[in-house]
Amino acid sequence: MSQADVPERGVFADVQTTPGHLLRRFQQIAVSMFLKECRDLDLTPLQFATLAALSAAPPLDQATLGGMVALDRTTIGVVVRKLEERGLVTRTTSAADRRAKLIQMTPEGAAVLQAAVPHVARVQDHLLAPLDETERAQLVALMRRVVVAHNEESRAPLRV
Repeated sequence: MSQADVPERGVFADVQTTPGHLLRRFQQIAVSMFLKECRDLDLTPLQFATLAALSAAPPLDQATLGGMVALDRTTIGVVVRKLEERGLVTRTTSAADRRAKLIQMTPEGAAVLQAAVPHVARVQDHLLAPLDETERAQLVALMRRVVVAHNEESRAPLRV
């Protein structure tokens, strides 16, 4: 079904223009582009964000890391486990708090992160290709404003 075939009436047409629906579709498209561009690196958007956070402030306990990338406890646990299985991060018990696990990127993880950066830049450029530079900046600024204003309403708020 092409865009032209979408019925322009009733509740379905209304749903197609709601911010929530459009953001969900935007996310679907962004993830699809990311996975296609980064398939040779076998990297997901959440894994990339996690490695990026670790590059900014290593080592981090798992709860802090989850807060930095706005992931709930379960999701960050799965992401870290997958990265650990690939040898991209290590997880060790904290000497200060035996219950806490400290996550640190390995040299292999740093190499994957560096290799991913140009791929991710291409994804962002392709995703926003329909917009000119001013529109791109406006879209990002508006999205950020909404996200910051509603951060505490998230099931996994950003904690930096």
